[in-house]
Amino acid sequence: MQNSPYLVGTVVRWLSAVIVLLAASSVQAQDVNDQRRCTGEWRASVEERIASCTTLIDSGRYQGINLGILHDNRGMARRAQGDLPGALKDFSAAIGLDPNSARALANRGGVRLVQRDFDGAIADLNAAIKLDPNDPAAYLARGDARAAKSDANGAIADYTQAIRLAPNSAAAFLRRGRTYRRKGELDLAITDYDQAIRLEPRNAAAYNDRSVAFLDKRDFDRAVTDDNAAIRLDPNLAEAYSNRGNAWRGKGDTARATADFDRAIKLSPQFVLAYDNRGLLFYEQQDYQRAIADFSAAIRLDPNNAQAYHHRAVAYDDSGNTDAAIADYNAAIHLDPANAGILYDRGIAYRRGGKPDQAIADFGEALRLDPQLAVAYNARGYAFYRQHQLDRAIADYDAAIKLNPNLDVAYGNRGNAFTDKGDPDHAIADYNRALAIDPNDVDVYYNRGLAWRREGEFDRAIADFDQAIKLKPSAAAYNNRGSALAAKGEYGLATADFQQAIALDPHAADPYINRGNAKREQFDLAGAIADYNQAIALSPNAALAYYNRAWAHYLGGENSDALADIEHAIALDPHAAAAFSTRGLLRERSGDTAGAIADFRQALKIDPTFQQPADGLQRLHAGTAEKQ
Repeated sequence: MQNSPYLVGTVVRWLSAVIVLLAASSVQAQDVNDQRRCTGEWRASVEERIASCTTLIDSGRYQGINLGILHDNRGMARRAQGDLPGALKDFSAAIGLDPNSARALANRGGVRLVQRDFDGAIADLNAAIKLDPNDPAAYLARGDARAAKSDANGAIADYTQAIRLAPNSAAAFLRRGRTYRRKGELDLAITDYDQAIRLEPRNAAAYNDRSVAFLDKRDFDRAVTDDNAAIRLDPNLAEAYSNRGNAWRGKGDTARATADFDRAIKLSPQFVLAYDNRGLLFYEQQDYQRAIADFSAAIRLDPNNAQAYHHRAVAYDDSGNTDAAIADYNAAIHLDPANAGILYDRGIAYRRGGKPDQAIADFGEALRLDPQLAVAYNARGYAFYRQHQLDRAIADYDAAIKLNPNLDVAYGNRGNAFTDKGDPDHAIADYNRALAIDPNDVDVYYNRGLAWRREGEFDRAIADFDQAIKLKPSAAAYNNRGSALAAKGEYGLATADFQQAIALDPHAADPYINRGNAKREQFDLAGAIADYNQAIALSPNAALAYYNRAWAHYLGGENSDALADIEHAIALDPHAAAAFSTRGLLRERSGDTAGAIADFRQALKIDPTFQQPADGLQRLHAGTAEKQ
């Protein structure tokens, strides 16, 4: 769409001829002056142009096409003044007087574009292009409207036609580059930006836009180079500082990133995106309060900014304020209901907040909107896993992996589901695949170590726990490595690991229980009982602590204390076959044959493969037979 205020073609010549014929009187001479101001032939302010056009329109001396031309020129002046409703009224009047005025149609389409009436803009521009198919500006404007409606292919087609008609139009290359970038076709975008810069080497916006494409490619060094060029050309270009801040952030240079975002905000205090970007920087530093403050500033400046609500919701969620997070997710979804990413993140918040059904619903809706969103399948699978719906979890992990064969977290999660299903071979295969993708995933080493330990592969378990500890020392990793060492009879090394686990987390009961077991195996019964006592003090409902203390009392001949502990263990966990079997042993020792038989039978009912109670029943039945 052209912004030139001049009348065009034969209409100009006809109107000029009329002026020449009427130039005899002083009133007619004034008409000539007003015409020259109205049409922009003379340099005049916007207000002067509007006044002259109004004088001519109200004079009653112009009709038809010429009157339409005057309305069109006044419409352009009003648009320059920012009076969009007045401009729209004038362009409509011009079209009413001359329905074949391509320029008036294009101008009205331009106003409608600014007013975000994209359908109306496209309709006007379609008509303008039909009347004048060689106007590159009309294609540019229609491309802008189509881009605003997310019709990227239509926009690219229009920009391409504008380039055919005006191959030296840097603006056309720049806009097509932006559309390619939004489509994710970054190399095509960069090629267009290159051409725009060749045509206009001092176009700061072109360097700035190309930097964004490099950012999207994670080529942070070239992004910084382009932003530097943009800033040299226009030291007050806030967008370039904000983009360079993002590049520094990508390079891990938080100090420079912060300085650039601060500079962008200083140059443009209403710059919503700069606040949002600085908020993301603070969020990545886990400075949630400052992040929330910046996202809040962005929302104050633009209450319809779904992205700012989305980002603030994530910050609230990670800071532990689930209610505030959900409220912001709701606002973001209201503003952008087709955004699968927001629904996915709200699902994560619901899952963290203990609302798995709502989480599963959100993940499902996200997948309806974007069936290719592999992470949503993975997240829904994990929600099913937490509900012990293992088959549904595995099905979702399968779908995630099919969509993204390099999604390591899905392999790790599927491995956990296979472990819980009692399928260690598939579990270990998945853990192996996850580690092939990410050799530094500490959780997968830890979980594979657990799987190896359950399989009795203690050396492999220890090797995995070694790696987990090397990557990220944790009480759980030391505790489980200690258990694997104890299973090998290496009680000294095991005890050292349990002590390290206790040092890292003195409030965890499990390392005390395991250290007590190691002491018990070395017949340090007093030391074992002391550790079990501490575990019970930390976790009064830890059935395993009572169970193991019962064994220490049993080995020490303290039958009454042992029986009291095992009774407590059974009360806490009535599904533990080992506890019933142990009580059977105690009752057998005390001569309560009937009670022992009942306990051994209950143990076998819970676990038919458990050999200890089977042996007990065989002994007691044999003894009964001998007495008879």
